Amino acid sequence: MSSNTATVLEIKIPSYCEVKVHHSICLELHRLIERILNVILAIESARPNYASAMQTLCSLHSTLAKAKSVIKHCSESSKLYLAITSHKILSRCQKIRNAFELYLAQIQNAVPMPLASKISAILHDLRDTEFFLEFEEEEARKVVLSLLEKNFPDSASMEKEELEAIQIATSRLEIKTPFSFWAEKATLKRQLEQVNGTNLKEKELLQYLLYLLIKYGNFICQIQDGNHSLKRECHDQSFEHKLVVDEAISENQVNDYLNPHVGDI
Repeated sequence: MSSNTATVLEIKIPSYCEVKVHHSICLELHRLIERILNVILAIESARPNYASAMQTLCSLHSTLAKAKSVIKHCSESSKLYLAITSHKILSRCQKIRNAFELYLAQIQNAVPMPLASKISAILHDLRDTEFFLEFEEEEARKVVLSLLEKNFPDSASMEKEELEAIQIATSRLEIKTPFSFWAEKATLKRQLEQVNGTNLKEKELLQYLLYLLIKYGNFICQIQDGNHSLKRECHDQSFEHKLVVDEAISENQVNDYLNPHVGDI
């Protein structure tokens, strides 16, 4: 087995249940990864002599890594962030599919006939492969993006629209329980810590989503008796620590997250 193959095999692909959003997209990527990885192993066993074939194999390995990175991204990122940036995920998946099709077609004539037939079947499926958003993801995306496009006449109107939008979005994305609410906040904070300092649009979007969750959290979770009910639902120390940290955020800090000029997302 080549070192490239070993690297690809060592990259863990999150399971279906670990993917937060874009389940259908990630399932399709999983299917493609498994089929193409098996073919790559067969191609390497056939040891094609052409230098161009070996270069194409390297390109296939690189494309596999990109496909796995999409699934990893969908398992680690905020649900709200994934829904709002879903058009970028779709674009990445389409480019990955096109790259698989290009490289497999290039190497098809450099392998034995039985293997070429398997590649032909995969190419046929690749041409029919479509990536799409689920209804809930699309609705969550539209309702939050609409906030960024509106000019509100006053703060009361803005708060009314924000509350309605974030309630719809969190409901569609299954952010309904206190645990899922705080987990979403923790994920947004982690992404903010990791975001590239030069990527201002991404940073502003993450800040805005965190602002919405902090400001309207009680309404989202439908908590009647304040933060104490949240603590009663938390049974592990790490989660309870997150609650203590979140409770320390003052109203002034919350307002700092709001940036009315998020720009095009």
